Amino acid sequence: MAAEHPPAARFCLLGPVQLVVGEKSVPLGGAGMRGVLAMLLLEPNQVVPLDRIVDVLWAHEPPASARTMVQGYVSRLRQRIAEAGVNALIVTTSPGYRIVVDESLIDVTQARSLLAMAREQPAARRAELLRAANALWRGPALADLGGRLTAPELTELRLAILEALYDAQLELGRHRELIGELTRLIDAQPFRERLVAQLMLALYRANRRATALDVYQRFAHRAAEELGMDPGPQLRELHARVLRDDSRLLEPSPEPVITPRVGVLVPAQLPRAPSGFAGREEELAWLTALLPPGETAAIGVLAGQAGVGKTALAVLWAHRVAQAFPDGQLFASMRGFDPQHAPVRAADVLTQFLLALGVGIDDVPFELADRAALYRSILADRRVLVVLDDARDAEQIHPLLPAASSSFVLVTSRIRLDGLVARTGARMLPLGTLATDAAERLIEHMAGTPAHSRDREQRRKLARLCGHLPLALRIAAARLAGNPQWTVADLVAELADERSRLGALDTEDADTSVRAALDVTYRSLRPELAETVRHLGLFPGTRIGPRPVAALCGGDVDECRRRLRALAASFVVTETSRDVFLMHDLVRLHAWALAEAEMSEVDRAVAGRRLLRYYLAGARTARELLRPDGVVLTDADGPPMTTPEEAVDWIDQEWANLLAVVESGADGDKDGDEDVVALARLAAEFSEGTRALGPAALSRLVRLVV
Repeated sequence: MAAEHPPAARFCLLGPVQLVVGEKSVPLGGAGMRGVLAMLLLEPNQVVPLDRIVDVLWAHEPPASARTMVQGYVSRLRQRIAEAGVNALIVTTSPGYRIVVDESLIDVTQARSLLAMAREQPAARRAELLRAANALWRGPALADLGGRLTAPELTELRLAILEALYDAQLELGRHRELIGELTRLIDAQPFRERLVAQLMLALYRANRRATALDVYQRFAHRAAEELGMDPGPQLRELHARVLRDDSRLLEPSPEPVITPRVGVLVPAQLPRAPSGFAGREEELAWLTALLPPGETAAIGVLAGQAGVGKTALAVLWAHRVAQAFPDGQLFASMRGFDPQHAPVRAADVLTQFLLALGVGIDDVPFELADRAALYRSILADRRVLVVLDDARDAEQIHPLLPAASSSFVLVTSRIRLDGLVARTGARMLPLGTLATDAAERLIEHMAGTPAHSRDREQRRKLARLCGHLPLALRIAAARLAGNPQWTVADLVAELADERSRLGALDTEDADTSVRAALDVTYRSLRPELAETVRHLGLFPGTRIGPRPVAALCGGDVDECRRRLRALAASFVVTETSRDVFLMHDLVRLHAWALAEAEMSEVDRAVAGRRLLRYYLAGARTARELLRPDGVVLTDADGPPMTTPEEAVDWIDQEWANLLAVVESGADGDKDGDEDVVALARLAAEFSEGTRALGPAALSRLVRLVV
């Protein structure tokens, strides 16, 4: 007897969210569980960040237990899927979850496949396939989630299927059957020019020429009133043909109603250029020097920390050189580090670009490789500027690179795209903060204060407190401009308090908040790197190295070195020389706030004691080495030193950190008082021997020792 085949399973999103096995729907619990499943299925075999799941389910106002609740939803989903015998698995993959599934089991994938299969088929077969695709909708997509999760791409998919179906039916001479359905659909989608064209053609073929012309006039009036735009050239051409009673419109044709006119459109997608831009002359010159011609399309990468002004620089430069690219400028936000959305897929950006270049929706290939090939073909003889903002990694960018040597691609990212550089020969410029003069000019322009104002010194202090970071400078200047009663000195006084500085640089709009911008980078890090950032928030000094970080974290030196270099690739720290890392002041304050919020008081105290003991052990070893008759036994808790020269080098390099640890320890844990005093005495001995201390630092040490 033949083995019985298991019942077919399918995941349904085109209507209520369901898991159906055979003809039976598997119970999936409440809206929370169904919402998690839907988010995973919308990005099958891709990681969906936990933070985004929480934000979507609770509309950015999650309860304290939100993460625990999501973990519970995932656990119960795993159980239901396993009990149903479905070949799918939800796995935990940092920073969230991923559903491993055969994508053909998802109704959304089935609909896309049917749409792709219908292309190049005869009209009757095409209509059959498209009706099958449309039948997969059992109501509005994600209908039972109460608006918690929206997926506009599913609405776009259904409209594409319907438009292709209507084309097939018009070709088959079924124009009278379409008039009512098209009229209802246009009421819901009034600005779909292709639907308007299909209705006009159906009416004209049904001997209702006056009504067809009225449909056009009503569309043109509404588009002008609500959008401030005229109908597109293809719709205007159809209108003209109906006006002159072109009898060729009566003949069903296999050609689309509105044919693609590749190359006729010249895209100009650059966002508005930023105002109040200051400085960056060297960076602008660097970009200009990369311009074609060359053997292949030139690629420039601007990489830097959150808020450093990568997008502003890219857009400003792109506007300045736009005339050098007469065939158009394409722009896409890749959303590589968007806390609300997943990174944009290269396939979706290719669709956007192809449509902007004049390709009809039905002529966009289904497979990523085919889309990329068509894109490269269209740009082969064109001079186009492509700006890809906020990229996540090289894989996201590579399909979007034109082959033409006359085109130019400019990429911005919060991480070093070393893979893109290695793979394509792209040129990368790490972007630092603004120079002092440029930072002051930005404040002057945005706040409206004259350059000769007596507040000049205060503006310089304000720029310094903002760390010369463009985002922080713009927020500070906006506060001055929006509060005329405030002086620069008032804002300087507020920002001088490190505990409240980040709060003072917050705005209601998360896109222009320093804290939120830094938090996005932090949330994108691997767990071990995020843990290291929290410990760096406890480091009182400025010069960071692998050994003191290993002491703070209680970890291995080599591992901490790797972590620091990984953080440098994300611009959380900057490696200024071998094993010497610095952290921007605002990033340091953000890390300190994370340590306060996400580490227990006990863990913070333990880390602080480990760091104190590291510096105490190092100072004791250095003192013994500097004594002519000293016998040195290197302390395992401290840095390795074996010669007086190494001791002097260590003191010279770590002097500022040593003082900071003394001062921090004196104000902190009482259990470490003896070690703090011992370290202070050693520092005093070093200062007497080296005269490295100034009066202010020496007086601090005296107070601590006494």
